[in-house]
Amino acid sequence: MDVTADDSRLSLGSVLAEVTCTWDDDEGQLKGETTAAIVHRAPEMLVLEASDPRLVLPPLGTLVRVTGQGEPLSGRLAEHGRGGRFLLALGERPVRGSLRLRVSLPATLRSRALAQALTVEIVDLTTGGARIRGAELPVGSQVTLDFTPPGREQAVMVRAVVAHGTHRAEKPWIGVRFRLVAMRGGR
Repeated sequence: MDVTADDSRLSLGSVLAEVTCTWDDDEGQLKGETTAAIVHRAPEMLVLEASDPRLVLPPLGTLVRVTGQGEPLSGRLAEHGRGGRFLLALGERPVRGSLRLRVSLPATLRSRALAQALTVEIVDLTTGGARIRGAELPVGSQVTLDFTPPGREQAVMVRAVVAHGTHRAEKPWIGVRFRLVAMRGGR
């Protein structure tokens, strides 16, 4: 039974409650199991910490069942963290389809919403988007980002749209979703 985290029948929502997490392989056979503690709870997600920090978790998007005292729930694995932590998306919360790479890459950000190009830092990178430190733009803003990806010598130019970000933050950042990537200098 799939339920949302704000369902009042759940006692699984207690922070630091110990739960059992299980997931299946493609044929529906039990593939993995771990005990974990609930570190944080929000209406559409759980942050859990496996009892074994060296545990190899399944791929992003894998359906994970969580049981403990009370009614079980399930969600999709949305993020692998450090020290055995992982994020479980509940309900209809979208799940990132690719692994996020932590980076520190200089980039140039351009947008009609900016008076001039900004020098920024890309701090997270996936094949579908990035988190950029040093800029603050409204959601929906169209941007162009120039940077050199890890393992390449030639820069790329990416057209993207702002998906989320800070609002009047001391250390502003935006998250962008890539729309078009132009490779320079071949592969």
